[in-house]
Amino acid sequence: MIRDLINSIDNLKVVEKANKKFEITKILAENDGAPTYIKDVNGYEVIGNLCNREIIAKSLGIEVSDLVEYMINALDNEKNGELIVDNELKKEYVSDEVSKISQYPIPTYYEKDAGAYLTSGIVIVKDKDHGINSSIHRILVKDGKLIIRMVEQRHLHYIYNKNIKDGEVDVAIVIGVHPALLLASSTSGDVTFNELKYASALMGAPLKLIKCDTVDLEVPAGEFIIEGKITNKMEEEGPFVDITGTYDTIRQQPVIEITALKRKKEPIFHALLPGGIEHKILMGLPQEPRMYKGIRNTVPSVKQVSLTEGGCCWLHAVVSIEKKTEGDGKNAILAALASHPSLKHVVIVDDDINIHNPSDVEFAIATRVQADKDVVIISDTKGSSLDPSGDHKNKLTAKMGIDATISLRKGNKEEYIRAEIPDIK
Repeated sequence: MIRDLINSIDNLKVVEKANKKFEITKILAENDGAPTYIKDVNGYEVIGNLCNREIIAKSLGIEVSDLVEYMINALDNEKNGELIVDNELKKEYVSDEVSKISQYPIPTYYEKDAGAYLTSGIVIVKDKDHGINSSIHRILVKDGKLIIRMVEQRHLHYIYNKNIKDGEVDVAIVIGVHPALLLASSTSGDVTFNELKYASALMGAPLKLIKCDTVDLEVPAGEFIIEGKITNKMEEEGPFVDITGTYDTIRQQPVIEITALKRKKEPIFHALLPGGIEHKILMGLPQEPRMYKGIRNTVPSVKQVSLTEGGCCWLHAVVSIEKKTEGDGKNAILAALASHPSLKHVVIVDDDINIHNPSDVEFAIATRVQADKDVVIISDTKGSSLDPSGDHKNKLTAKMGIDATISLRKGNKEEYIRAEIPDIK
């Protein structure tokens, strides 16, 4: 599946060989946002920068401009996604000794990293009450075992705490999957939300699974499959670079004991660059449908929503609306901040502005904003722990909204409209 997608990419960057310590980082950073294929890393093929908006849209057979609406429709049909266990797929795999994980092309990305990290694996667990959960977490590879970063507010942490009283939790980590699975595993729902069914809805086709050998799980047929047990043992995890490109702190996190390794006969390893565009897109893009729906409840004429790359696809957003009344811009600001609590700054623009073009957005701010009337500042509100400028002790930040829509009060909209060159017949 991954190989077919790679073969379909136009202008794929190709590199002959790289070392897994720092050199993969250098190559992916130099080509950030552009899919990059490395033919040989310790004898394995590696793909990086795989998921940008264009590649995700292409993998789903749609246009980039239709992504948010498409995801909303798939979310509405999540329960209708179809999962099929097909153990014939096992014939495509070979088993490795557990110790061989040290030979896999798992990168050490940055100088101060605690070691080699898995960054693109979808982590699958099962709860007897709520079913399957699939999510993405950074995982340190250390001394033949894994140490997984669990964010306290995420469902994996909830399922782990609920089930660890039995001594351990079955887990599988699948590396090298279709972008729909990465997108689905990055999506927040309630604890009953089935990310694998959502991936099926996104793909518009049944999702084929295989049964694991040493744990009670069925998982998508990725390029690499790591089976294991999340234990109640804790070890230091970190430091490691987060989405802002700055280092996160060291914490005590759960240890995963590996019970089995499987891989395709000629696998392609997916290296996801921490702080790169792919990382940002996979964090931010799944939030956009939720924001769109939240804003639409207040401003029905919302057109598009984008969490911007410059804002780490997490802290900054641009929203376009078809303005109907003078208060729509400020209402959209409040709705955007409410629908994505980590959001720090948001700009609301008219629908003639391309929200994916920073120059276009800046033009709207420059020509349609009066700071004393159109800027909203909210002090001491809950913010993102990823913002290094925030008050982390009290978990507070300041937030700002800019209403860069054309004022309806003056009644001279034509003054704001940019000149166009007519078609020449």
